[in-house]
Amino acid sequence: MPNRFLACLALLLLAGCAAVPVPPGTLRDADHPLAGRLWDAGTQSFIDEAGLLRRAAAAEALLLGETHDNPEHHRLQLRILQARLAAGARPALLMEQFDSDQQAALDDARRSSKDLAPLMRGWDWRLYQPLVALADTAQLALVAANLPRAATRPVVREGYATLAAGEVQRLALEQVWDEARQAYMTGLIEASHCGMVTPPLREGLVRAQRLRDATLADSGLGQIDAGVIFILGRGHARRDVGVPLYLTARRPATRILSVGFVEVDAQKTAPTHYDTERVGNIVPYDILWFTPRAERPDPCMAFGKSA
Repeated sequence: MPNRFLACLALLLLAGCAAVPVPPGTLRDADHPLAGRLWDAGTQSFIDEAGLLRRAAAAEALLLGETHDNPEHHRLQLRILQARLAAGARPALLMEQFDSDQQAALDDARRSSKDLAPLMRGWDWRLYQPLVALADTAQLALVAANLPRAATRPVVREGYATLAAGEVQRLALEQVWDEARQAYMTGLIEASHCGMVTPPLREGLVRAQRLRDATLADSGLGQIDAGVIFILGRGHARRDVGVPLYLTARRPATRILSVGFVEVDAQKTAPTHYDTERVGNIVPYDILWFTPRAERPDPCMAFGKSA
């Protein structure tokens, strides 16, 4: 497969993380023994939804890490946001699905009641529209938090030297990083591209992923006093390599709750079978919320191979 094709495909995946839309009703393994259950990784015990909401009420930054094409994950995100609003909270909603260079257009569209769907590039608007509608109804701040695609390309190709002076230090890009995190992220990029990525491109994608996490964290810091809820991919919500790492580096006292929505696996029936890899001995998520799995094509078919 030509390197140019791999580079283009990798950049598209990196910039959007959007997956093939899953039609409603195509969830499976709803009868799995873990489906619908919540696991507290700290106490190594099951909790109920009320317990999660009590934890969420004490958090300044609540990260709701989804699998982008799973409609159940979006339904649960909406339920949590509704519960927070019912409790009197008015958090800012930070969404990976809008790029930061769209903020002015997003604000203008909301003021004039224009359709926001055209601003959601490469994502399935149907899955996110209820969250956006609720934010509008409750008059919440809606923050376009993602790094624009154009900003990732120079970093992939040439590295952090392409960033503005002082930006690497301001974002804590090197401060939080070490060999263990580099090894984990390199393996993740390799696996997510089915082994079909050249070493230089792989290293560039790792740099860009780190920058995206740091940028997402940066988007939340300006709203943190009112409380923030992040709508983002599950990998970004990881405490050991994702957004919480950068939040903590730049604002050490931040109260963070990371919730990972996890698709069940028929071969894994105990919560300790999931997300077992920890970097720096940090639990990846505070709470795992297990859900049915969405049916989707084999992603490696795009690379001409099967997983």
